[in-house]
Amino acid sequence: MADDTGLTREPATDTTGVTKQERPSRAAAAAGSPAQPAFSPTRGALAPGTKVGRYEVIRLVGEGGMGTVYEALDARLHRRVALKVLSPALKSKRKAAKRFAIEAQAAARLVHPNVVRIYDFDMECANPYMAMEFLEGETLACEIARGPLAFDRMADIMLAVCAGVEAAHQAGIVHRDLKPSNIFLCSDWQGHKSARVLDFGISKVGGVSGSGLTETGDIVGTSQYLSPEQAAGLRHVSEASDQYSLGVVMYECATQRTPQQGLPIHSLLRNVTQGSHVPPHELRADLPAAIEALIERAMSVRPKDRFRSVHELGRAIFPFASANGQRQLDDYYRSDPEGSWPERANARRQRAGSGDGPTLRQPDAPPPAWQARTTRTSARGHRSVSGPAEAPAAPAARSRGVLYSVAIGAVLAAATLAILLLLLRP
Repeated sequence: MADDTGLTREPATDTTGVTKQERPSRAAAAAGSPAQPAFSPTRGALAPGTKVGRYEVIRLVGEGGMGTVYEALDARLHRRVALKVLSPALKSKRKAAKRFAIEAQAAARLVHPNVVRIYDFDMECANPYMAMEFLEGETLACEIARGPLAFDRMADIMLAVCAGVEAAHQAGIVHRDLKPSNIFLCSDWQGHKSARVLDFGISKVGGVSGSGLTETGDIVGTSQYLSPEQAAGLRHVSEASDQYSLGVVMYECATQRTPQQGLPIHSLLRNVTQGSHVPPHELRADLPAAIEALIERAMSVRPKDRFRSVHELGRAIFPFASANGQRQLDDYYRSDPEGSWPERANARRQRAGSGDGPTLRQPDAPPPAWQARTTRTSARGHRSVSGPAEAPAAPAARSRGVLYSVAIGAVLAAATLAILLLLLRP
């Protein structure tokens, strides 16, 4: 998250309405080198060398709605971090401070290669902050500003983003503000191009949006990427809302514009709830019909008409990715239909009917020899717990049993008759 210039250099949209999370852009269009942010620091920005907790500020790298991001040095561990400091104007506002804490806590719950890592946060000091891993790169918004993406490039990015978002969903977190400026493009430790999901500041954790910080009728999120549920002001939104936002992100990757770009907020909300927008193929003639179909499905008005999960959306995108992109996530999307990372094997979620046909049950392994053996005593009248069922008795054995029973019965009957005769004699 080092040169997170997309925080301030995201291309400004033409919409005249904004939601609670949006602020006017402080920069011109995204141009120039990422190393030279095209914005002026706000008054009160921390100077290089300022100490925030155990971190020393090196330089300012970006500004967002909730705070300011600096490159900083961890004095204890001697490593660079991206230090997000809560805006001084928001420190005294309870809801803003709470959302800042939610962002840190939500992201800290996720240990995933496609989600930014949170190292530390402190809300009690003079400058509330969270310390994140320092990444070199740029936001997806910056890449889109240079032109529509190649289809395999878009698919590579979205495969990584879907994996990170699905990990959040399995942890009970709905992001609610997915957009290009919250997707950071960088390289992993192997040098492979990858993407990280950022900014969980308005996420829904554990079933309640913002821990009760919003009320019915509030519009939470960035207007251009709102799902119909968010546009309607619903307080409780599901994982399907994030999927809709990802559909808008793919629309923008392919066409370099959002579906509702240039509309005032009231028209935007009406169109989103009605599912009205320009079909993407009218903005990009070479868009494959299959890609357009999956974008339109992800952007369905009714949540039940979208993909069953973000993981399933990723499986639909998988065939369009580059060979290298497929190789990186092959096990996750193709070889492992349950879509679990190894460390989350115990938290797997069933996805019946995911497109690969019925899943066949694997035969059980044979029981160990000690478990299959039974003693004569334990075999009587009982079936072995884990061994195969006992074979039925042989016919000859059954016949002998019947004869013994008849003979014993005859002897008892004769004895009874003899006793009666003795008793009846005069």
